[in-house]
Amino acid sequence: MIRWVLGIIGALMAAMPVSITAADNGVVFQTVTFSDGSVGSSADHCGDTDLCATITYPNGDKLAIYSEGAAFCQPYMLHFVRTNGTQTIYEYSRTINHDPVKSSMVGTSCGRTQATQMVMDHGLVHLTVLENSDGTLKLVFSPTGTK
Repeated sequence: MIRWVLGIIGALMAAMPVSITAADNGVVFQTVTFSDGSVGSSADHCGDTDLCATITYPNGDKLAIYSEGAAFCQPYMLHFVRTNGTQTIYEYSRTINHDPVKSSMVGTSCGRTQATQMVMDHGLVHLTVLENSDGTLKLVFSPTGTK
């Protein structure tokens, strides 16, 4: 019975047109120019596995920042990948600040995402990560104006 149901679902999914709307669909929330001429751009609604922001460097390198999403009651994760052409230079993940989970006799209370700020370009640009009310992330580049 389960195979039959899965077969029907698979056939229906194959017949339906697929439309993917992601942060990397060309909709740019903001752009910023770094001191070395690099250009950063970000999206204001970034869901799980979406490309949330990019930085394009003058030497051809690109830094892509993806949302890894968040498990129930857990903080969001961002994944950073710097590449040059098809070669990966480095990659790492960063946990976004989050309130601790609170348990009591009446149940568990999940924390909330807290604004997380990363310092870039030797302190000249900050990247702030915020959670939107719909559960997506918003990445904002802010030039500090200080040297």
